Amino acid sequence: MMILGALFLTAANFFLIWIPVMIRRTMDEVQLLLEEQGELSGSFVDILFSPEAGAILAYNSMILVGTVFLHGILLFATRQTIIVTSRKVEFDMRNDIVKKLMELPQTFYKKYTSGEIFVRASEDVNKVREYYGPVIMYSVNTITRAGFVLTMMVIVNVDLMFWALIPLPFLSIFAYWITGFIHKHSIIIQEQYSVLTGRAQETFNSIRLIKAYNRESFEQDKFEVESEAYRKKKLRLDLIESLFHPALNFLIGISLIIVIWRGGVMAIEGTITIGNIAEFLIYVAYLIWPVAALGYTMNRFQKSLASWERIKEVLDIKTEFDDPQKQIAENIDIVGRIEFNKVGFRYPDSDILVLEDVDLTIEAGQTIAIVGRTGSGKTSLVQLIPRLFDTSLGEIRIDGKPIQEYPIRELRKHIGVVSQDTFLFSDSIGDNIAFGVEHATQEQIEEAADQAQVKENILDFEKKFQTILGERGITLSGGQKQRTAIARALIKNPKILILDDSLSAVDTKTEDAILGHLRKDVGSRTTIMISHRISTIKDADVIYYLEGGKIVEHGTHEELIQRKGFYNAMYNKQLLEQELEKI
Repeated sequence: MMILGALFLTAANFFLIWIPVMIRRTMDEVQLLLEEQGELSGSFVDILFSPEAGAILAYNSMILVGTVFLHGILLFATRQTIIVTSRKVEFDMRNDIVKKLMELPQTFYKKYTSGEIFVRASEDVNKVREYYGPVIMYSVNTITRAGFVLTMMVIVNVDLMFWALIPLPFLSIFAYWITGFIHKHSIIIQEQYSVLTGRAQETFNSIRLIKAYNRESFEQDKFEVESEAYRKKKLRLDLIESLFHPALNFLIGISLIIVIWRGGVMAIEGTITIGNIAEFLIYVAYLIWPVAALGYTMNRFQKSLASWERIKEVLDIKTEFDDPQKQIAENIDIVGRIEFNKVGFRYPDSDILVLEDVDLTIEAGQTIAIVGRTGSGKTSLVQLIPRLFDTSLGEIRIDGKPIQEYPIRELRKHIGVVSQDTFLFSDSIGDNIAFGVEHATQEQIEEAADQAQVKENILDFEKKFQTILGERGITLSGGQKQRTAIARALIKNPKILILDDSLSAVDTKTEDAILGHLRKDVGSRTTIMISHRISTIKDADVIYYLEGGKIVEHGTHEELIQRKGFYNAMYNKQLLEQELEKI
C-alpha cells in the first residue's frame, strides 16, 4: 500500500509540472499573436479578445483544468493509501506493545513507572505513526516533485536553474544542524512528558488519600513543578522549530528575486521568453512546499526516531516467556510439593540479598505459614513460586521438577495468589471473581463467593453480582475487597494457594469461617499463608519465622511457643496488645 501510494503521488507530481508548461505556452502563444497581428489590428484589447486568442485560451484552459483534475484525484488516492496504511500500522504497533507489556516480567515494572509505560504505548506510538504517514508521504512528494521540477528547469534553461538554486547549500547546512537539535531534545521532552503523565496518574489514583490529608495544594504544586519543566523544554524546542520556516521562506524569497532579476536580463537579451520567466517562477514556487515540507519531515522524522528508540527499548526486553518451554501446549498436572533449596534472591539493580540460604520443604496438601517482621522477605519468598521473579541463587522445585522447566502459563494455572495489595477492576463483582477462569458459570462464581464469605454482602447490593465497582474496587470496604480477591483465587481451584496477608481487614469471625472452609480441602491443596496475626496461622501444619531473609525458626504453634524464641516473643506481644484493648 505504501508503494502504491508513492506511485500515486509520483503520478500526481508528474501532472503538476505540466501546469506551468501550459501557462508558459499560453503566454508565449498570446504574445506571438500580439506580435503577428499588432500592426494589422492596432488595439491590444481587440487582439486579446479576438477569435484566435479565444481559441488559444479555451484549448489551453481545457488541458489545464483536466491536468489539475487528474492531479487532485491522484492526491486523494495518495492519502487513501499512505495515510490509511499508517493508521493500520499504528493499530498493529499499539497492540504489539500492549501484548509485549503483558509478557514482561515484574523486573520491568519495578524499573518503569506506569506513566512512562502509558506514554510509550500511546504518545510515542502516535509519533511513530507520523513517520509511516506524513513523513513518508512528504518525503516522496519532496523527492519526486523536486526531481520533475529540476528536470523541467534544465530543459527550460540550465543557467537560470543554477542561479535559482544558489540558496540551496545554505539550506542544507541549516537543516543538518537543526535536525540534530530536534532529535536530542525530542527524547528529553518525551521523558519529561512521561514524568508529567506519571505524576498526574499517581495523583488521581490516590485522590482519597490526598483529600483525607488536605494535601490538594501540595500535590498541585508538585504537578506544576513537573509541568513547568515540561513547558520550558518544549518551548526551547518550539523556538528552534519556529526559526525553521522563516529561514526557509527567506531562502525561497531570495530564489524568487534571483529568478526575476536574472530572468529579466535574459529576456531582454532574447535568450528566454516572458513565458519562461513565469514558468520558472512557478517552478520555484513548487519547490517552496517540498522545501518547507523538508523542514516538517525532518522535524517529524527526528521525533519519530526518538519515540521509536523508546518503543524499541521495551520491545527488545526479554519476556518471561522467552524460554525453551514457551511453545509447549501440554497440560501439566501439579500435585503441590514445593522445595526451596539454598534459595537466595535480590531485586534487580540491587546488591542486597532479600532472601538468603532458604531451605524448606512443603509437602503436597500441607498448610504452612510464614511470619516475621516487616521487611523480613515474606512476600519476596512467595513471589518466587509463580515466578513473578526468578531466584538469584539456588532453585525451587515443584513436585521434584525445577520450576523453570514448567511452561510458565501452565505453572500459573495451578497457583492462586491473593496479594496484600488487593486490586479489583472497574467491572462487575461477578467478572472480578471470574477473572482468572475462562467461561466461569454463575454457579461457580457464587460458590467461590460463598467460600470466601462475601456472598451475603454481594446479595445486599441492588444488582448483586452485576454491581459495577468503582476504580480499584472503591465501592467495597477493605474487608469486602479482600474477600472478593480470595474468591477470585478460589474459583480457580488451584493446587497451590498463596494468601499474602489477605485477611488483615477481615474480622475474626469471618476469618474463622474462611479458614474453616480452607481446612476442608486439606490434602488436596497446598496452602501458604502470610500473616501478622497469630490467630490466622496458629493451626498451620508448619510455621516458618523469617528474620533478615533467613528462616530462623520453624515448627508447629505449640513447638514454637515452647522454644521461647522469635515466634514466642511475637505471640506474647499480641497477647499483651489484646489485653490492653480490653482495658
